[in-house]
Amino acid sequence: MKKLVVTLSALVLAIAICSPIVFAQDNVSQGTMGDQGNKSEIAAKLEKMAAALQLTPEQKQQIKPILVDEVPKLKALKADTSIPPMQKAMKLRQISEDTDAKLQPILTPEQNQTWQQMRAQERQQMMQKMGNQ
Repeated sequence: MKKLVVTLSALVLAIAICSPIVFAQDNVSQGTMGDQGNKSEIAAKLEKMAAALQLTPEQKQQIKPILVDEVPKLKALKADTSIPPMQKAMKLRQISEDTDAKLQPILTPEQNQTWQQMRAQERQQMMQKMGNQ
């Protein structure tokens, strides 16, 4: 009986010691995967913008931190199923408007006009998706 108690105590101690390590490793790997996904999404969005707006290297460097801020917000909002679609659309628009306000001083007037056309097209596509759901 004493042997069983000692064995169980050792097992409980091992679990108590190892559990935080396992959970920490799991959280780190999930965070890394999320970061990688964000990085690739940011890079893709930046390249799309660079091609469409003919951004200079300096503009790309200035825009990247803005996208680094925007992309995780958009992903989190899209993933949140507790928000009704209309409220989600309003929050999405607010995030977009915040980003646009940060982009405006970086872009030339012509680039701004093209960017606003791109945004309008994105909004139209979003509205079509919402209508189909």
